[in-house]
Amino acid sequence: MKKLIVTLILIIPLILTGCWDKVEIEDRAFVMAIGIDTSNQAKNYVVTFQFPNVKQVSSAAGGGGGGGGQPNFSISEIGDTVFSASRHVSTRLDKRLFLGHTKAVILGKDVVSNRDKFLEVLDTLDRSYELSRKLRLLVTDGKAQDILLKNYKFDPDIGAYIDDIFKQYNRTSIFPNIDYNKITKSLHDTNGNAIIPVISAGKDELKIAGSAIIKNYRLAGWMSDGENMGYMWLMGFVKGGDITFDMPTTDGKEVKVPFNITNTVMKRQVTEQNGKIIYKLKYDVEGEVTEYSFQKHGEMFDTNVLSTMEKKADGVIEKMINESLKKFQKDLKVDMIGVGDYIEKYNPSLWSKVGPTWNEKFPDVVVEPIVTAHIRRIGLFR
Repeated sequence: MKKLIVTLILIIPLILTGCWDKVEIEDRAFVMAIGIDTSNQAKNYVVTFQFPNVKQVSSAAGGGGGGGGQPNFSISEIGDTVFSASRHVSTRLDKRLFLGHTKAVILGKDVVSNRDKFLEVLDTLDRSYELSRKLRLLVTDGKAQDILLKNYKFDPDIGAYIDDIFKQYNRTSIFPNIDYNKITKSLHDTNGNAIIPVISAGKDELKIAGSAIIKNYRLAGWMSDGENMGYMWLMGFVKGGDITFDMPTTDGKEVKVPFNITNTVMKRQVTEQNGKIIYKLKYDVEGEVTEYSFQKHGEMFDTNVLSTMEKKADGVIEKMINESLKKFQKDLKVDMIGVGDYIEKYNPSLWSKVGPTWNEKFPDVVVEPIVTAHIRRIGLFR
């Protein structure tokens, strides 16, 4: 009996305490997007948080009135660290910050241009137990604060809006569909190298296109839309999107022909020949021609015309790949396309020989892309 009483005394407090750290939902400030910039003042960082106006959103969902105000609001705070800035926001909000629903973190150019500050920010993000590893990490060629404080004509919830744009990445393939987890894994595995999507703000809209190249935890350069698609080809990420090639006509002119990519299969092979590393990439690309100005009725049924179009598509894709290769091998001299990882995984004996000096070896790797495009559909024809 005595043992039973003692056991109950130990167990009952555990049952009755419930969720000891529970915070009521109306007492939480849900952060949907975070912008981080460096500061020119005494403090190191300017951190901007964007919140949905819960009253306005719930009022709109219920069909009632009375919510009033803007559908979202943003607050910027300065601090010696990102963490301290988040704590200082509590002096201006009557609710507790909650980062569990955060969809995007935007870093200003100044942050990624400074290795020490970039590492500090990454450390803060890594330590946050509330932040999801699936959130979107982006860089802007300016101030992140400017993007979050701007008024837009579309969905004002920038975090959710950014997340939805990424879901459509395969319609263009001009930015990499990578999340925070993949970016930090790349940084840690390669000692500071990664590709981060770029976000920019127009007059009243947002755009995600291109990438920032991070080398040794510092901004090393930018990739344009076209260069970014070349990178996507090299990584085998392209599953959709479109390219355009020039098609000669019988009167000596040229017309622009769009080729809509519907599927791609990439195969890789690496060999060593006479001390040279040969990295072969073979692509089978399927797609459809969505527009073409006919000169003669039924021209699209001519196999010679189709064959010419397929070769034109091959050339455009190979050109994109080679331009991106030049960026990585000749300009930046950094292996962002995974050649070293592939050798290490599938040819360990070769990697044991070249791995210790891979940074010096990579610019001399011979990369041979071979593209074979197939036109599967020519669109409606009457």
